Amino acid sequence: MSLYSFALSLHIIGAFGLIAAITAEAIGLRGLRGATQSDDALTWLAISRGIVMRLAPASLGLILVSGLYMMATTWGPRGWILVALASLVLLAIVGAFGTGIRMARIGPAVGGSQGPLLDELRSRLRDPILLTSLWVRSAIVLGIALLMTLKPAGLTSVVIVVMAVAIGLLAGQLAARRRRNEYATAVG
Repeated sequence: MSLYSFALSLHIIGAFGLIAAITAEAIGLRGLRGATQSDDALTWLAISRGIVMRLAPASLGLILVSGLYMMATTWGPRGWILVALASLVLLAIVGAFGTGIRMARIGPAVGGSQGPLLDELRSRLRDPILLTSLWVRSAIVLGIALLMTLKPAGLTSVVIVVMAVAIGLLAGQLAARRRRNEYATAVG
């Protein structure tokens, strides 16, 4: 096996890890949004954040190191590669500001609560930005996968990622609106 093949394998494993982290976050967020008791919210928070906070950075690191190696030794700075790298940075920024900061505030609030969750905390758990951030990051990952598959020119690569972000924003807004309607109906 050549070093390139090994790097490619690590790159793919990193991508699988990133998808697994996003999936764990989605499952955890769904559980958190439906939690009514502090014990339930703590369980979902521990599962989701425990996995995501370890797996996502490790996967991104693996993707970056192996991808940079393949770019340096084989591909060179092609348009699709540079757009994919910029997209990974965008992915991290959206995750940090769309989810990370909010979850850093929600975690201690959930940890300090007992019994039924207060309405204010339940409202923070249902923040539509959390859902939109998840959808946008999922769409970015799918856009990057499309870049890796098609290997288009730079401008086409930018268009693909912009479209992915737009689709993620739209999906996040639609999902948040649907969830608000479901919770409003359930509350009465």
